Amino acid sequence: MTAASGMRLASAAAMAGALLIYGGVSVPAPPSLRWGEAAIGLLILLSIGWRRPLMVATGHALRDSGEGAWMAIAVAALGWLLWVPLLRGAALGWEAADILRDVVPLFYLFLPVLLVPALRRAGAWGARLLTGGLALAGLLLTLRWWKQADWGFGAVGTRAMADGGAYLLNAPSVLFAAVALPALALSLVAVGGAFRRWIAAFACAAGGGLCLGALAGAVHRTALGLAVLSLTMVALWWVRRRPWLAAPLLLAVGVVILPAGDALVGAWQQVAEKTRLTGANTRWEEAAAVIDHAVSSPWILLFGDGWGARIANPAVGGWRVGYTHTLVSYSLLKTGLLGMLAFAAYLCALVRPWRRLLAEDPPLAMAVVPPLLMALCLHTSFKYLDTGVILSLMLLASEFRKGLSKP
Repeated sequence: MTAASGMRLASAAAMAGALLIYGGVSVPAPPSLRWGEAAIGLLILLSIGWRRPLMVATGHALRDSGEGAWMAIAVAALGWLLWVPLLRGAALGWEAADILRDVVPLFYLFLPVLLVPALRRAGAWGARLLTGGLALAGLLLTLRWWKQADWGFGAVGTRAMADGGAYLLNAPSVLFAAVALPALALSLVAVGGAFRRWIAAFACAAGGGLCLGALAGAVHRTALGLAVLSLTMVALWWVRRRPWLAAPLLLAVGVVILPAGDALVGAWQQVAEKTRLTGANTRWEEAAAVIDHAVSSPWILLFGDGWGARIANPAVGGWRVGYTHTLVSYSLLKTGLLGMLAFAAYLCALVRPWRRLLAEDPPLAMAVVPPLLMALCLHTSFKYLDTGVILSLMLLASEFRKGLSKP
């Protein structure tokens, strides 16, 4: 390995290290900057360098060639979403701390414009290290939740277990690990060969089982349903390519269902009961409150109230908070219709790379869908670090085409 290639791999290793610290000691929405968050930020800066953020913030990154159409759209969208709502929020006199709480998650969501060029230099290993770091971060967050729950595996399906104050299971990396680890286990079995592959497959399956069990225990309805659906599609894809896999898959399902049948039935009943009691968790009422506020003024409708704005949110009992539970209502409140168009342009530009990934590596493409759907459509996790990391992984893997189907 040359010195240059070693430096390129060091960038990917630094990002993987940041994810391990995130999973081991941090939380999805930290209340303040602690040593863990400071270490994560430092490692991310070491991974991407200092020139790229400066080029993106000033718009000079638009001059880059060979980055793909998505990059130009993303940089332009970020430029608008950074400066226009920032200046509007400052003009309206919002608190600096509230503005910062919005700007930092904005950079998280647009992390691909910073991270992908840096990790691309590491080649396929950059994507592999990012995949491994993200899955391990999700597993570590899950293990920390199980520790909070006193390792109460027997409670799954019998009672709804508490999320805890840190909401560790809301991290998109947990949902990613719940799909990616079993998918990797299946690919290792499909490839076969050395005994160590079977050991690794068992370890991955056990890790994925812990993540799925945690989501069931805390009754995360949509996340659990999306994970099961994605894993079903991955299994069907592998069976089509390796028909002999149907037998071990059915055996594995039987091994899980026979001893855990009552827990599975109980988990399903808890999901149905929670749906009956809570419905859509006041998302519609929240959206109505944002729309009523937005249409009160043409300026608010077009430009929003800027970063740092707060609203009396019915989803949290009418308290004035600086967030909503979906990216659509959040962007309308903070950035108006023009900001929503910028967000939409950015996300639509990422569809083509995902379709390319789906054609080349369906298991990985299916693994990124559940956490991204939750983050971008149904939950506040669009503000979390791991959402931007998953988007970066999707883009990198679509270029190097080495993922969960090619262990």
